[in-house]
Amino acid sequence: MAFKKWMNNPTGRTVLGIIGFRLPGILHRNDPFVAYFQYKIGPYQKDYYLYFNNPPGKFSYKQEVFRKMREYNGHDLIRFIEFHYNACEEKDGFISWIRYETLQQLSFLQAEGRSKLSFNIEKGRLEAMLLWAQEEGEKLQALAQLPPSGMPQVPEIIQVSERAGKEDPVEKIEEGISALLRTHQGRIDLYNEHHMTKVIQVLRLLQDLRAPGEKVELLFKNFTDMDMAAILRQFVEFGDFKTNTLQVKISNVKKEMKQNDPALEKLAQALQDFFFS
Repeated sequence: MAFKKWMNNPTGRTVLGIIGFRLPGILHRNDPFVAYFQYKIGPYQKDYYLYFNNPPGKFSYKQEVFRKMREYNGHDLIRFIEFHYNACEEKDGFISWIRYETLQQLSFLQAEGRSKLSFNIEKGRLEAMLLWAQEEGEKLQALAQLPPSGMPQVPEIIQVSERAGKEDPVEKIEEGISALLRTHQGRIDLYNEHHMTKVIQVLRLLQDLRAPGEKVELLFKNFTDMDMAAILRQFVEFGDFKTNTLQVKISNVKKEMKQNDPALEKLAQALQDFFFS
């Protein structure tokens, strides 16, 4: 009650700030937050999920994300991040979270007074995360600039020869480029377009497929929604769709997939048995 009274007074707020009581961990610990990294309530497991005994608060969640990251180094760290990134629908938000929270962790690291070895290991891990965020951000920006077909646009070539009776070499080059682009556009066509949702569901199951047991062994080292969008563009139905539009479609299908659907569970088990038995 006294704290609230002080916060309602401008002078009181100033004093509380000076003595260290206007900290995020005090004032905003119960704020809602976006769980970009997936978590479960229960005992710790040796997989990519975060584990808590009780639903976490905003700051305990952040702390556990970076504690969990200390279990991985090098490319294993990137696989951990991409496991959560691939499952996240808000790609821009995920990248932004990594960027700014990692910068915050770097500032904390400077003040912790670690040994040189420990400092360098942690610094290298955080810098790898920032590099990943930069690269993924550039990929998203590049995708946003693609035309609807998903293929780079062929620049308009100015005709350099107009002499009658002679074949224009520029026109010949343009024809060759157009033919090459048509060659790389898929023509897969379903008899029943209503089966497309199930095709995407199968791809989602394959994307997340892993070996049974505690050991984390995924089927794919890397299989993002961006990759899935490239596959879907080979279908006639999606040939002219932008990548980000297809990523939204993929996310919507994921939302609609029922966790306890017997057909999906049976298929997931069959795929697991086929690949890992």
